[in-house]
Amino acid sequence: MEEAVEIPPGQALGDHGRCAVEDRDKAEAFNRTYANVSRQVRAKRQDTKTKAELRTLNGRECQCGGARSGVCSPFSLQELEAQLPNMKCRKAPGPDDICAEHLRHLGPVAKAALLRLMNQTWASGLTPSAWRRATIVPIPKAGKDPKLTSSHRPIALTSHLAKLAERLVAARLTHVVERDDLIPCEQVGFRRGRSAEENLARLVQRVQDGWNRPKPRGKPVDGKTAEKFALLAFDFSRAYDVIDHRMLRLKLLRLGVPKCLTNWVWAFLRDRRAAVVVNGTRSRERPYRAGLPQGSVLAPTLYTLWAADLITALRSVPGTEIFMYADDTATLSSGATIEQAGRRAQQAADTISAWADRWKMRVAGEKTQALVLSQWARDASRLSIRVAGAEVTGGTTLRLLGVSFDRLLHFGAHCNELRKKVRPRTAHLRRMTGRSWGLTERQLRTVANGYVRGALEYAAGAWLPAASESHLTLIDRELRAAARVVTGCLASTPSHALMAEAGLPTAHMCRDIRAARQLALAASLPAGDPLRTLADSSPPRRLAATLGWRDRGREMFARLSPGGEPLIIEERLHVSAPPWQDGGEVSFHLDVGPDGSRDRPPELRRRAAEERLESFPADATWIWSDGSAEEGVHRGGGGALIVTHDGATREVRVAAGRLCSSTRAELFALRAALEDLTSTPDRDTARPIIICLDSKAALALLKNGPAAQRTPVAADIWKALQGISATGQPIQLQWVPAHCGLPLNERADGLAKEASALPQEDTPIDVTTVTRAAARSASARWREAWPDGWHKEIWGSRLPGPVEGEDRCSAIDVHQLRAGHWSCSEQYLHRIGRRPSPECEQCDSVRCPAALCRVCREEADTPRHVLLRCPALAGRRLARVGTIHPTVTELQDDGVVAALAAGFRAQLSRLATPP
Repeated sequence: MEEAVEIPPGQALGDHGRCAVEDRDKAEAFNRTYANVSRQVRAKRQDTKTKAELRTLNGRECQCGGARSGVCSPFSLQELEAQLPNMKCRKAPGPDDICAEHLRHLGPVAKAALLRLMNQTWASGLTPSAWRRATIVPIPKAGKDPKLTSSHRPIALTSHLAKLAERLVAARLTHVVERDDLIPCEQVGFRRGRSAEENLARLVQRVQDGWNRPKPRGKPVDGKTAEKFALLAFDFSRAYDVIDHRMLRLKLLRLGVPKCLTNWVWAFLRDRRAAVVVNGTRSRERPYRAGLPQGSVLAPTLYTLWAADLITALRSVPGTEIFMYADDTATLSSGATIEQAGRRAQQAADTISAWADRWKMRVAGEKTQALVLSQWARDASRLSIRVAGAEVTGGTTLRLLGVSFDRLLHFGAHCNELRKKVRPRTAHLRRMTGRSWGLTERQLRTVANGYVRGALEYAAGAWLPAASESHLTLIDRELRAAARVVTGCLASTPSHALMAEAGLPTAHMCRDIRAARQLALAASLPAGDPLRTLADSSPPRRLAATLGWRDRGREMFARLSPGGEPLIIEERLHVSAPPWQDGGEVSFHLDVGPDGSRDRPPELRRRAAEERLESFPADATWIWSDGSAEEGVHRGGGGALIVTHDGATREVRVAAGRLCSSTRAELFALRAALEDLTSTPDRDTARPIIICLDSKAALALLKNGPAAQRTPVAADIWKALQGISATGQPIQLQWVPAHCGLPLNERADGLAKEASALPQEDTPIDVTTVTRAAARSASARWREAWPDGWHKEIWGSRLPGPVEGEDRCSAIDVHQLRAGHWSCSEQYLHRIGRRPSPECEQCDSVRCPAALCRVCREEADTPRHVLLRCPALAGRRLARVGTIHPTVTELQDDGVVAALAAGFRAQLSRLATPP
């Protein structure tokens, strides 16, 4: 459970000039402050218009016509079971003391009772009062004065039953939003498959395209010569807390949200009350008459619907583009001169202020940021905008959605901020390990990739391709620091060996991968989306140094398609299946018993599968499908064998794409088989259908249900399954073990391999596959560029994996020896000045007497000498690899290197021990 942060007893708390000392007084002061923010603001003119229009809209019948069908239909057990796993555990309960764990572990009878409760509130349009109660715990904000009520963040604890009901309603509301396209494409906040990175990428590419227009030879011409931009980032004061409920209801009805759903939302928002708890002392309840509940599942979607008409209003401003992520709103105004861009920016600011006044919101002009984006430095000081009565001038940087923009889009300020953010994280990583203790290397790699590299790569698809080379170097420094912690390698270790041993990509690799991913994401959007339009455009380039994700992404696409054929990106699934739609009589079986596991002999696996298949009806229609891809990534093909009850067979072959995973090829095969089956005239609809696949990943994906599918191919499979099931045919999907001698499965596998030879050029490729292919290509290109040397001799073009099965000290020795810089080497210590001799203070010569191996005194104790030549370790080499002269590639074995390092250290310890 989340622990409440206690406010020190006896510490006075300031509240609008009054001083609260007792805990009860503090709780009352907090509640008074929070309730005052969420009070209902009276505005006679707006309220009169709102009530009049609401009366008209409320008089209309719901889309369901009172039949409570479609989106208004009762919730099903399938919907309930789909949402229960999404309940977040280890969260504090609300006033009813019911935890999410209680709900997730309910049995069948309790689930049925819970479903009846949900359907009663849904059908009546009323919500229990307990669902509209909250307990607020104030949490001090970091760096703020704890004696002020405004310096605490309110954390509202609400009923988990209410949150479950919200999830059920939110799933339906989200489907309606997607189906009817209620939210403009400029809004990417809290939308499935969209992210802040997309808006940032659109902004960067739009500015670069404007700069690349022809330089004016005389008077600048708007829309034809190089553009200048004014970027404004607005801040709404307490955007979620001041939304008028009646106005929200009006907007939902205006947008066409079903009346039944709108009525439930209205009932859920009205008459909300909360009490504040301070050090165990509870205040009185106060009403919260406006705003969206904190922590509400519905709140983000409701806000995006609330602000949809703001985007419509801003579209009327010429030369201005809108970027919204929930309540974070930014506008980019362009012009042939900075004065023209400023006038348009002022018009956008006035439009936002007018919209806020109309809907009882307030723009915090003092928090609004402005930035000039121009190739001319003199333009930076020529922007001044008035926002809600406050004067806003252009700054040197602007922070938007976690990324700091500068005038030239070099992102130097952002890279410096990232370094400040990441260095403490690297220090945390360093405290998780030492020379002889700590996390395993696999765990260290996980932390480094997620905690350190993840912070560096936030929204990197937008800004990293545009960053200058000098700023990429800053990112590389932080990645190398994390790599040294993971591997224990020394500061002088060559960067290519260090990054390879740590399993971390370089900044240049990340740049190319993220650019390709961003281009693929943009290309997967529907036609007409502004980001898709930018991705498809090919404006002339005037500035050679101005590169963004589109150009770098196309370079990567060209490397992925050596033949020159363009990559066809599959459009993402824009509208998922309705959550209330019944999945039909479709069953999934993902095992054949304990003997079907991969570690069992093929004969046992085959026998277990045959016993399982014998339990199905013999007169069923059988589909055996399989997928194949060369090396698991290239030239995918799907094959299926359809066997009817009378023994007749049909073969199906389908190309799955020149870039393809085996799982995706399996899905292509299954979709093609179902299409063939349903298109057969006079097919037998009285017999069951048994579908056998050897891909657990594909079956597990489909088992999540039709509404959970996120790819077109999986959605098409479910449409076909539901269509077949609607005729009364039960469908069983059974996993079978691969390559264990099942004749029909082997035949399907052969069909899939034949299908991989089919033409692949017209088959679309999904974003995930493109991203993985780009990562492989970037890695291969980086490895090809490795300089010749000791590390490349060992690994060639391969990448080392984590050292496993060895203690931390041995793992560090393995990495250092393979990287070529070993802290136990006399030659290395002398080279860096740590082992001076009377004859030579410091040098890098391997012939220097001070660099000789202390064990054999024959030559310098370089890693090559220790691992391959030192006569004192001949016995160890013979025992480990069967020869005293192993090859360099045999040093890829972690155990061999660790044993030789341990043997060398043992020899040194004997020399140090007095006789």
